[in-house]
Amino acid sequence: LPELGIDVSNISFNTLTLQSDKFICIREKTAQREQVCIVDLQDSSKTFRRPITADSAIMNPENKIIALKSGRNLQVFNLEMKAKVKSCMMSEDVHFWRWISQFDIALVTDTAVFHWSIEGTSSPAKQFDRHANLNGTQIISYATNAKMNWMSLIGISAVQGRIVGNMQLFNKDRSASQPIEAHASEFSEIWLEGAAQPTQVFSFASRSATGSKLHVVEIDHVDGNPPFQKRSVDIFFPPEAVNDFPVSMQAGPKYELVYVVTKFGFIHLYDLETGTCLFTNRISGDTVFVTTKHDNGIIGVNRKGQVLSVSVNEDTVIPYILQNTGNVELAFRLASRANLPGADQLYVQRFQQLMQQGQFNDAAKMAASSPRGMLRTENTINQLKHLQSAPGQLSPILQYFATILEKGELNRHESIELARPVLASNRKALLE
Repeated sequence: LPELGIDVSNISFNTLTLQSDKFICIREKTAQREQVCIVDLQDSSKTFRRPITADSAIMNPENKIIALKSGRNLQVFNLEMKAKVKSCMMSEDVHFWRWISQFDIALVTDTAVFHWSIEGTSSPAKQFDRHANLNGTQIISYATNAKMNWMSLIGISAVQGRIVGNMQLFNKDRSASQPIEAHASEFSEIWLEGAAQPTQVFSFASRSATGSKLHVVEIDHVDGNPPFQKRSVDIFFPPEAVNDFPVSMQAGPKYELVYVVTKFGFIHLYDLETGTCLFTNRISGDTVFVTTKHDNGIIGVNRKGQVLSVSVNEDTVIPYILQNTGNVELAFRLASRANLPGADQLYVQRFQQLMQQGQFNDAAKMAASSPRGMLRTENTINQLKHLQSAPGQLSPILQYFATILEKGELNRHESIELARPVLASNRKALLE
């Protein structure tokens, strides 16, 4: 950011906001003027400034729409159309705010949390009252799940020489709050084996006086889905990082991994389903004070104004897991759900093992969902189509086709093979 003419004195939690991987918004203050600088993260040459005076400025996660706060006065402007979208006057000071969708802004006051839609003429709507465990804290984050029926509000405070994190977890359906010691949290979803629908999970990280933990729990269980076993695992901090603690978490649906970023610039990468730590390293010598999702990874800004991006290397992550953790099952599952290379030999061995054990339908399912379709070959089809099914079950070849069609389309070999019995019975209408 300094290379774009942004002074380091204007790079802090109070002056710089990052609501998505589209824009960074910085309030710049000099002796001569006050202005807002908006950095386009797709093309930094499109960085622009506007003469705006405000206490806080946040860019819409999708569009060139900016929300401005001056005292208790909130205003939203469309920068391209140069038009005011909406405004309101709050009856309390707003201490923290952020976009929670491209249409909604969350507002946190001393007493409550509100959601304000920029559509229509509605005023901010109260979601819940703040819990007493957040009294006297600095609010640093607020998150909701996709349905916006679960909400997480986090504040930090200095207590006896360490930074304590306090979280209020609120469920709208039950109008119930739960106070929890935590520094960072994230809502996400994972697909469990055999599940018809994704499993909604809530993860949170804390560092208490006795240790540091990552917790992953299920919320809103779906009937028919397998139950998710709660995970609670240690977060490692080196001896020299005695005052370090988690400051943010981001999870992406593709890999079902969660990134935990700490104040001292460490990043910890965990598998959400198992709680296994895959990777820990230091990405910055300075505090990374804001992060957001980016390309199934994260992007963040540190105190020096460096914009940092971290993501999974798809070509090497599976071999890395096999070599460094020896967790064959995790490598197998991650390769399957994210369509990654590196586990091909594992798949071939497991397919052959299932065939030898007579577990033909399991072999068919596995071949159908193999990464990059590596087992979806003419040879596999030939092996499966001559096998008999157990009474009351689909034949292995039909199980194979059914598994593929649940998730996608047939390839050339599969289309020809499935068409043969239809054409042989002169039922062309089925193909059409």
